Amino acid sequence: MAQKFEPKSVHLWGKIQGSVKDYYVAEGEKEGGAEVPPEVEARGTGVNKNVYWVTNSVTDEWIELPDAVPSTINLARQIKLIFTGVPEAKIITNPHFAGKEKELLRAQIARITQMTSLIPKGYFKKQEDSEREIMEVPEEEKKVLEFEELKELGNWCHFAPNILKVILS
Repeated sequence: MAQKFEPKSVHLWGKIQGSVKDYYVAEGEKEGGAEVPPEVEARGTGVNKNVYWVTNSVTDEWIELPDAVPSTINLARQIKLIFTGVPEAKIITNPHFAGKEKELLRAQIARITQMTSLIPKGYFKKQEDSEREIMEVPEEEKKVLEFEELKELGNWCHFAPNILKVILS
């Protein structure tokens, strides 16, 4: 995979079970990318900060998933589906989904990543010039939480920026 896609970094993101085959998902960073429409976040930012690759077996060929698209993420919120494990599979669901399984999978990965990336409060803060970008708090300003404090839900926050709901006309 590293020779074919030349990522700057890569690690195993997880596994998503399918009805026919399972997906092994890798997450990484990669330079460049195709030109995207204005409504899609450029590679390296927001929900497209990372690139995702999938395979059905670690010895099989890896496939690079397309960048996440806001309209697909919105639709993914409404779809309950068991993945097949076949990236080119047609999605038959209500509401109608025009894309292939790989597009829906990428949208669901964006949603899962955003909701499951948690950190203790006080280690990062929002950048003043960008509401969606974060930066590390300087060492002298960090407050290290004690074990008992880490048991409290209020001392945790999402690391990834919220995925905003987009109203499409």
